[in-house]
Amino acid sequence: MKSRMKTNVLATSLVLGLGLSVASAGQPDPRFYGTWVGVETYEIPTHAGPYGQRGESPVKKSAVIEIGDSGQTLVFGQGLLQGRVEISPKWGNNSLDFSVRASTSRRTRGILKLSADGNTLTETGFALVPGTPFPLACNISGTFHRQGKK
Repeated sequence: MKSRMKTNVLATSLVLGLGLSVASAGQPDPRFYGTWVGVETYEIPTHAGPYGQRGESPVKKSAVIEIGDSGQTLVFGQGLLQGRVEISPKWGNNSLDFSVRASTSRRTRGILKLSADGNTLTETGFALVPGTPFPLACNISGTFHRQGKK
C-alpha cells in the first residue's frame, strides 16, 4: 500500500512538473521587449536549378528592432527591409522563433536569441526581395544591443 502510494505521488508530481514546464516555455518573455540597435547583414545566396538565382555580395546596414505588443509585433527600422511585422511567435528558452502573418516588410520568418545577460540580441531571418523574373531569397543576420535600460 505504501509503495503504491509513493508511486502515485511520484507520478503525479512528474506529470504536474512537466505540465508547468511546457506551459511556461510558450509564454511571452518580457526581457525581449524594447528597442534594439545594431547591424544587419543581408545576403542573396546563389541557387542552382530552373528557377535559380545569381548570388550577391553581402550588404551590411545599421538597423533597429522594436519588440512590443506582448511579442506580437516587430518593427524593423533603418536597414534594407524596414517595416512593421505582425508575427506568430513561438517562445523558447531565450529565443523568439517567428513567422510573419502580416507585414509592410518582405520578411517571412526569423529567430531572435537573447544573450544570458539580456543585453544582446542575435537575429537570423529570411525574406523574399523583388527580382526578375521571380523574387529572390535573402538571408538576414544581425547583432543588436538594448537601447536604454531594461
